[in-house]
Amino acid sequence: MKVFAEDKKVRGMEGGLHIMHKHNGPGRHILPHERKTLIHVEFDENDWNLLKEVFGDEDTAIAASEIIMEAPPEIQILVIQLMNIIEEVS
Repeated sequence: MKVFAEDKKVRGMEGGLHIMHKHNGPGRHILPHERKTLIHVEFDENDWNLLKEVFGDEDTAIAASEIIMEAPPEIQILVIQLMNIIEEVS
């Protein structure tokens, strides 16, 4: 699995993947459509096999992967961690 973290500055964001940043006073939350561009996941063959095993068939695995790729970064990171744990246990 490849995970790409976008390193472009987003509307004044100062480095790293964090939810708050300075904006002339109190911190401002990064909006969901801005956070979505911070991370991108690409599944490899092993990941596809794991998704097929977990979801039972290829169509459901494809649907799940599309949902994962469109999910907020926090959910994508959680899925990556869970997939890594499942792979270690197997």
